[in-house]
Amino acid sequence: MWDGIELWLRRVGGTLLAGLLVTGWGLVKVRWWPPLRVAFFLAGVGLLVACVIETWKLIRSPESAEAQLDRLEAQREAGD
Repeated sequence: MWDGIELWLRRVGGTLLAGLLVTGWGLVKVRWWPPLRVAFFLAGVGLLVACVIETWKLIRSPESAEAQLDRLEAQREAGD
């Protein structure tokens, strides 16, 4: 179970936070030009939709969370 949570945090956590921040930034900035606010809002919503899609891929994957984590670690070590 914890492997699945760690995998989700590594794959989706950053995108989720970015989506929330960009969406919130577009909603909070009252004095901005309205089309710019809408653009920020839509970009944030797009990031949140990407989180949902990535979460769906992780849930439906035939590969175990532990194997996916091992592969991510190998990719990270190869990139270092």
